[in-house]
Amino acid sequence: MRNSKKVYFILWMVIGAVITGCIDSDTIVQSLMDISGAPLEYDDSGAGKHLNIASVCLQCSKEKPENLANMRRMIDKVMTEKPHTELIIFGESILGWYYNPDDPKNYQRMMAETIPGQSTDSIRVWADFYDVYIVFSLGELQGDKLYNAQVLIDPDGEIQAVHRKYHLVKEDEKSGFSPYPKTTANVTVVDIKGIRAGMIICADIGSYWLTRQMIDNGVELILHSLASCEGEFKIDAVARQFNAWVVFANRCGQEGDFFYEGNCYIADPAGTIRVGGNGRERYEYYQIGVY
Repeated sequence: MRNSKKVYFILWMVIGAVITGCIDSDTIVQSLMDISGAPLEYDDSGAGKHLNIASVCLQCSKEKPENLANMRRMIDKVMTEKPHTELIIFGESILGWYYNPDDPKNYQRMMAETIPGQSTDSIRVWADFYDVYIVFSLGELQGDKLYNAQVLIDPDGEIQAVHRKYHLVKEDEKSGFSPYPKTTANVTVVDIKGIRAGMIICADIGSYWLTRQMIDNGVELILHSLASCEGEFKIDAVARQFNAWVVFANRCGQEGDFFYEGNCYIADPAGTIRVGGNGRERYEYYQIGVY
């Protein structure tokens, strides 16, 4: 599969060009062909590296303390039921509503924190206690700037990496988020137990530039925190786009005018969804294999 990554990437670019014509040159568009069709076979039975992952789908309230308590509850649940878990990932802006239509800018400013800050300090305790990696997304304050950020905390409770979203959608803009500069310093590829993992927030997957950077950095796993209303797919086009395993962590339930289906899954590099589903708060667990 690894040798075919350039073929997949070129195919994506051709499809995007046909559909979108002269729109933003840094935008990849997924067509119906990309998210439908028959699953492909991917044999990881001889893989030399493995990672036990839990992807969490939460139902969020408007209140940060309630969501932090819910995160801690889910961490406890995962580690009690699946004690061999090595990485837990949560969705985008998971400390509150992703978008509050009543007062989007003031709401996100109120929810945002510095990194490190109160919420990262809280989650660091649980990462250290359970000896597990934890990934989640939150609004980050940097001076007068507000960024949509994703944090990776290692099993020692240390912040290993931070990725900041730069490929924004209209809800991000209405909420007052600034796009992070498009620089190689924000191409966040980290080592997790010998596996090269790329950190991505939601619409970042639509960036031609970031996809190219990730592929050139040899990513084997995509840690994808997002807030998506989409329903369940037959295949994962993102996994095919990057030719890598993808962990898709989402949210569920009603938030203002938005209803989140709860689509959450783990897919292999061929785009086959190994575990997943939608419709409720839960976690999906799987051991991925990387050659």
